[in-house]
Amino acid sequence: MTALLYTLIGMGTVFCVLIFISLCIWLLGKAFAPKKPAVQTAAAAPEPEEPEGIRPEVVAAIMAAIHQQLKDEEGVPEEGYIVRNVRRATWRHTS
Repeated sequence: MTALLYTLIGMGTVFCVLIFISLCIWLLGKAFAPKKPAVQTAAAAPEPEEPEGIRPEVVAAIMAAIHQQLKDEEGVPEEGYIVRNVRRATWRHTS
């Protein structure tokens, strides 16, 4: 009977400490969370719209990288490739 009592007291203590640690971590997360920016009013200047498609400089850089890679490989003719479509990815980095 004593062993069961000690087991229950030990497990209860461990769970209480774990709950306390979880609460501390949650409170620290709330205290140090990044502040949300204030909502802009209608009088503020609108953000410039991003043009559709990819800028020509980016397309030129991609084409130069592809050309250099294929030129460095042996057995691949220089005119052996054609890029038919370059489009913007739909995913965004979240970090």
